[in-house]
Amino acid sequence: MTNQNMRAETNEQGIDLRLYLEMLKNRRAMIVLITLLAVLVTGIVNFFFIEPVYKAKTVLMVTQVTDKMQTTTQSSTQNNVINSVSRIPVMTMNTYVGQLNSDDLMKRVIESMNLADYGYTPQRLSRQVNISAADDSYLINVTVSNSDPVLAIDIANTMSKEFNESITERNKEVMDKSVLFLREQIGEVSKELNKATTQAERDRLQRIITQLSEGMTQTQIARSFDLGSNNVVVVSPAMSAVKVKPNEAMNIAVVFLLGLVASAALAFVLEFMDNTIKTPEDIARHLDLPVMGVIPVAVSRNRSYNEKT
Repeated sequence: MTNQNMRAETNEQGIDLRLYLEMLKNRRAMIVLITLLAVLVTGIVNFFFIEPVYKAKTVLMVTQVTDKMQTTTQSSTQNNVINSVSRIPVMTMNTYVGQLNSDDLMKRVIESMNLADYGYTPQRLSRQVNISAADDSYLINVTVSNSDPVLAIDIANTMSKEFNESITERNKEVMDKSVLFLREQIGEVSKELNKATTQAERDRLQRIITQLSEGMTQTQIARSFDLGSNNVVVVSPAMSAVKVKPNEAMNIAVVFLLGLVASAALAFVLEFMDNTIKTPEDIARHLDLPVMGVIPVAVSRNRSYNEKT
């Protein structure tokens, strides 16, 4: 009894599967037409209406970086104060990334490339630039997206160039202020030295003046050799741009599958909603009645009779 039930269920599944295949066969023209139309429209939109997007990337390496910002407390000794004033500023990776994303750098790039004539603003340019620091390294990736591959390459390389120049200018400015500060301190200590009454006090103030002079000399040497410009170097300049949008092959393949599935689903819906009887199989399916016979078409009989006469 169990085997008979299993065979009956298998036969029903076979009949249902044949029924579904027959439905798809009956609507095959519609399925093919909808699928091809979807693929054709997608191809036209991708190739003629969607603006392509290209990406160019340059890689920078930070040679001087600290884990956290260094500060000078009031308890620092005179030597620590002089060293902190006279040395080249060292920043964190997040600081470098923040400066690359700053409006000031975007303005420098726009001015350098005359992008303002094309309607570029710092905000618009910033939306095309992605800055990211590689994990567990001192590398910074600068990625530029643009519809023009040549412009994307130029922007990426100009950003690294302007960033290096901005760091150099900022370091020179800081060192100039440091020299001015140390010179003022030497003047103040010299006044105290002239007023000193004891030899011990004079010796102490003279040592301070010597330390301040050494710090000022070191700062002037660093500025003369432009040592601040070596904090960031270009490891890999942008040489080419890669097209990232649109992916025509992928889009067409996805639309082909979606069109095929959607048209097949539409075919099933139309078949199930169609209650008209067209074939003997429809009688058996809809009315659950056996077909005793089929009356031939009268037109065919007349034509056959006329042909004989």
